[in-house]
Amino acid sequence: MASPINSPSLEPTPTPAPTLFESDLIGELPTEQIDSDDNDEILAEIPVYLNNKLSKYLHLFQYPLRNAPFTSRTGPLSIRMKPNSKKVELDLPLDTRSAFYNTDRGEDFAMGMNDKTIKTAYDRRMEEHGEQSSGNMYNKNKQKEDELLDKMTLTSTDIPSQTKYLIGVLRQDELHVTPLHSIVQLRPGFKYIDKIDEKLKAANKRIQDQEKLEETKKPVVENNQAQAVQVSVKNAEQDGPGRRNLYSMSVRNAEEEQWQPMVYYDERSSQAEKVYESLYATKKDELECATSSEDYLEMLSGIKHN
Repeated sequence: MASPINSPSLEPTPTPAPTLFESDLIGELPTEQIDSDDNDEILAEIPVYLNNKLSKYLHLFQYPLRNAPFTSRTGPLSIRMKPNSKKVELDLPLDTRSAFYNTDRGEDFAMGMNDKTIKTAYDRRMEEHGEQSSGNMYNKNKQKEDELLDKMTLTSTDIPSQTKYLIGVLRQDELHVTPLHSIVQLRPGFKYIDKIDEKLKAANKRIQDQEKLEETKKPVVENNQAQAVQVSVKNAEQDGPGRRNLYSMSVRNAEEEQWQPMVYYDERSSQAEKVYESLYATKKDELECATSSEDYLEMLSGIKHN
C-alpha cells in the first residue's frame, strides 16, 4: 500500500503590522484625554519658607558602609571637626568581648592608637634583665585588656556639590527649607596602620644603631681587602620648602587647621529637639520674584545669547 504524498503548505505569508508612533495616535485620541493635565484640579497649595538660620552649620553625613542607625550603645564616643576644611572624624566603639572580635589582631592594631614604642629584642632583653635583678618575674601578659583596639575612626570625604540641596520640614501645611552647608561621606580610616609602620621603622633604626654600637666595641682587625662604599646623596629639597610646595594650598591648610572637639547628641535628646525647632522659619516675609519667565527658561536651557 503506497503512502500518501505530503504536499507543501500554501498558506499566505503574514504581512507585518504597521508601526504606529505616538504622533500618529494623537489625532485618534479623544480631546478630553489629551487635555487631562490641563483640567487636573489643584487640591492644595503649600507655602514654602526659606530659613537661613542654620545654613552655615547644617551638614549632611552619609555612611555608605553602614546599614544600621546609631543607638545609645553604638553611637559615637567622640567627634571632631575642621570647619574650614569640612573634615570630620567620628570614633565608634568596638565590642572587644564579642565572639567575632579577633583579640590577637586587636592587640597588634592597638599599637597604632597609643604613643608607646614597639619593643625590640634588645628592649625585651633589657627589661628581663631589670626584672630578674629586682627579684620580680617578667610578666608578658600584663595590661592586655588596655592594649586592645576598642574603637574605630570614621573619616570624612567631601562630596563636590553638583547642585544645591536643602533640608525640608513640613508642619501645618507649610514647608520650611534650609540650605545645606556641605555633604560628606564617612568611611573607616586606617591612620593607626600608618602609625604602626612609623613605629616599626623607628624600632628597626634602634636595632641598627645598637648593632653599630656593638660593632664599635669589638677589637679592630686590620683588613687590607677592598670594600665597597655606598654613597647616598640627600636631596636638599626633601625636608625644605620645596617639598611643601608639592602640596596644594587646600591640602596644606587642611593639615594645619586644628581639630575642634564637638559633642554628639542622640536624635531623641532634648538638645537635638531644640536644634530641630530651629529648622522652622520665624519670619514669614513674602518674596518678590525679580526674574521674568523668559529669563528663567533661558537660564535653565544653558544657552547663552550675546
